[in-house]
Amino acid sequence: MNILDSSIFKKVMYFKFFMVICVWGLIPLLIPKSLIPSLGLNLTDFQIILVRVWGVIVLLDFFVYWYIYKKPHSKWTEYLLLFGLLDNGGLGLLLLIFTPILSLPWGVWINIPFQLFFGYWFWRFYKEGFSKVSITK
Repeated sequence: MNILDSSIFKKVMYFKFFMVICVWGLIPLLIPKSLIPSLGLNLTDFQIILVRVWGVIVLLDFFVYWYIYKKPHSKWTEYLLLFGLLDNGGLGLLLLIFTPILSLPWGVWINIPFQLFFGYWFWRFYKEGFSKVSITK
């Protein structure tokens, strides 16, 4: 069975939908300005606007992952999984490297395990889902 047809694919994607919509999308978009310092972030008004724009971009990013979920065997999905790998795994690695160097606040570094989790699974989905060699038991 192809990993893109497995229950783990569906579970990972449901978790991704939750994180993209609720955590990385709606929270930056809707968090009150007075609560932002509780995340360890001391932002200017312009930076708050950038965080809100980032929330909108992440919400739009949902449609990329929805396409992957709905059409797991399409050629576009192969490329979108690579995007997901770079988006999640790449950002997770960058945060892992720059957190101790730049002393990033907990509101940023708390996302590292989640980013790396999704990066790992998108790599597995790409590698096993689009492998030219089929290994059957």
